[in-house]
Amino acid sequence: MSNEPTPPTRIWILEDHSQFAKQLSRLIDSEDDLECEKAFSHPNELLAEIEFGSKLPDLMLFDLGLPGKDGLQVLLEVRAKAPEQKIVILTSFDDRERVYRAICNGASGYLLKTADPDDIVSGIRDVMGGAAPLSGAIASMILDGFAKLGPVEETEPLTKREEEVLRHMVKGHIKKEIADLLDISLHTVDMHLRSVYRKLHVQTQTEAVSKAIRKGLI
Repeated sequence: MSNEPTPPTRIWILEDHSQFAKQLSRLIDSEDDLECEKAFSHPNELLAEIEFGSKLPDLMLFDLGLPGKDGLQVLLEVRAKAPEQKIVILTSFDDRERVYRAICNGASGYLLKTADPDDIVSGIRDVMGGAAPLSGAIASMILDGFAKLGPVEETEPLTKREEEVLRHMVKGHIKKEIADLLDISLHTVDMHLRSVYRKLHVQTQTEAVSKAIRKGLI
């Protein structure tokens, strides 16, 4: 068994507010398991780095209020070039439309800049562990908004075990925690998640959680 330490999670930041970018970079680098590898102040710099063919990071942190291009558009462009890229929105914007659009466009999580620094760090680790972090105010907004939606299309019923896995996902548990709580293997958790995604016609954990809440499945 190798005793080599696990390399830190490599993170790129897209943030045009220089002071906050420095604070965020220092926060990330203060953690042994995290590394702020690159910081960009303009969307074009980030997109050029991707076009250049640089090795992409484990996770990107985006603001939405950016110069020259809206952060939601940048999110779409990055996802088009790197569909598997983990991207967490870290912004001051908490209006319903932007939150919904970010999640629907593939954001791995949505955190507010006013969040406690420890919560931002935890959110990064949650995404790397398979969860979808949401600031408390954002989670409440989504739950409230979905509760007011009308009926949605029929889907294939979930099994009892699939419902249990989905319920733990909504609570923010990562896959390893779900496996431990249900006393099943990680492989079995993955198998149930693939089935949930197929039945709900979604591709990401965030979409699965959102649709499950909308449909009242959990």
